[in-house]
Amino acid sequence: MHSINKVWRQTRLQLQTKLRLYQTCILSILLYGSETWTLLQEDIQQLEAFHMRCQRMHLGIRWHDFVRNTEVVDRTNLPSVRDVIAKRRNSLFGHVVRLNDHTPAHRALSQVAAARTGHRFLSWLAATARTPAQFMDPTNRRWYTLQHSC
Repeated sequence: MHSINKVWRQTRLQLQTKLRLYQTCILSILLYGSETWTLLQEDIQQLEAFHMRCQRMHLGIRWHDFVRNTEVVDRTNLPSVRDVIAKRRNSLFGHVVRLNDHTPAHRALSQVAAARTGHRFLSWLAATARTPAQFMDPTNRRWYTLQHSC
């Protein structure tokens, strides 16, 4: 991470170039396989904190500057990590649902998976259903834009 800090501090690079590098080189590796992860609330908070810290670094905002997170998100226009993971989960869900009924991945939807939240075990389908309803409805315009933006 130290060597890429030199890239973020470059003043000759445009913000869009830095953000594109961040999405392809950092976020893709950070969230590799995230559609199958079982995430606790503190895990999501740590991922979001890292994501925000990187966005602040791209914008050249130091720790002692008072800039709200909403202003940082407005400047970068990057989706939150939670939205990216929800999009990936829904994409995987769509692929698995369209598989043949006898495929092990399709049958696994109704099986209890290793998705443990709190003290209860949830199936992968139930864990996916906990994402906001607007992400699950393919006729919703927000779902479509999220699907094609990330």
